Amino acid sequence: MGAIQQQQCTLTPGANRTRGLQLGILRGTDGFEHLSILFPPTIPAAFLVNYPGMSDAAAPNAIVVRVDARQCEVAPLDDLHAVRPALMRGRLFELRGEDRMPIAVGDHVRLSETEDGLAIDEVLPRQRIFARRAAGEEVRRQLLATNFDQLLVVSSFGTPPFSSITTDRILAAASFLQVPSILVINKTDKAKRGKLKRVQATYEAAGMEVLLTSAKSNEGIGQLTDLLRDKMSVFYGLSGVGKSSLLNCVEPGLGLRTKEVSYALNSGRHTTTFARIWPLAMGGAVIDTPGVRVFRPYGIPPHELRLHYPEMEALGSKCHFPDCTHRNEPDCAVLMALEAGEFPASRHRSYMEMMEELELVYGGTGEIQDTKPPPSG
Repeated sequence: MGAIQQQQCTLTPGANRTRGLQLGILRGTDGFEHLSILFPPTIPAAFLVNYPGMSDAAAPNAIVVRVDARQCEVAPLDDLHAVRPALMRGRLFELRGEDRMPIAVGDHVRLSETEDGLAIDEVLPRQRIFARRAAGEEVRRQLLATNFDQLLVVSSFGTPPFSSITTDRILAAASFLQVPSILVINKTDKAKRGKLKRVQATYEAAGMEVLLTSAKSNEGIGQLTDLLRDKMSVFYGLSGVGKSSLLNCVEPGLGLRTKEVSYALNSGRHTTTFARIWPLAMGGAVIDTPGVRVFRPYGIPPHELRLHYPEMEALGSKCHFPDCTHRNEPDCAVLMALEAGEFPASRHRSYMEMMEELELVYGGTGEIQDTKPPPSG
């Protein structure tokens, strides 16, 4: 598995706050103002580390391989097969900040033995995250995976059909979080080759690495195997695109459950119901995630969305206005290219839809807005 380097962090006067919390001499809210974290300026520190109880002083003694409600499964970093259950300490929920859950698959944690078994005392700083906006009216972040090397965004042709809207949302979120990503287009045996090549060309023009695969014909399975070897990889995509089938092709011994797609709904049936790390015999591991039907990005300021469409940003340098949003401005190079058929309509359509949603949630300032309806009467 690829080595995971921990982010450097600095704790000023509250450096002993983790120990203070463990001893019960500090409340969960004490000392928030003492936390200072040094990260690359392009990603807010809160997107990587939000819990004041985190410390970079202690080495992890486990990695989280599965999360379910308040119980997790953990394993030693050097033996992902030695899985044991572990409870989450209640204070982790008090310190979860913007997150729906304080623990995610891939987290490096510190454990202790209790009368009830293992307990997670501390989450260590995250080297990388992938997240989305959690379901519900309240704007919270849902961590999908942490501390990994690469994200494989799995899509498909046939059933379910390729969704540029969902694919572009996932890729924009990954770009915002500086996650190395590869687009996997599965079920190529069901695709019309001309349409498939057009989609492939669209994303390669956007700077994406694109891999064509088929669990039925074995197309691309060798390349996929090479990509996964000795790395921690995340598999993510719509329900029914064949993530589990691809993993079974790469490593038949996994025996992951698969189901046919619902042809009435054109969607899958969630054969994977929770994220889980599966170690690979060839080296490395895969975080297999449940399929999604809707993906909502979290935290992207609306005015920065264009930065996460690389081919749009390249054209944007020719726009009349330096802060052009490529929606209705005069002398917009993107709109002119769109009208001339030189910019893919599907990409611009997904951009417009996502921009509208982000403005509703974050407004023009990038701050979370109150999206709940006003009280009646």
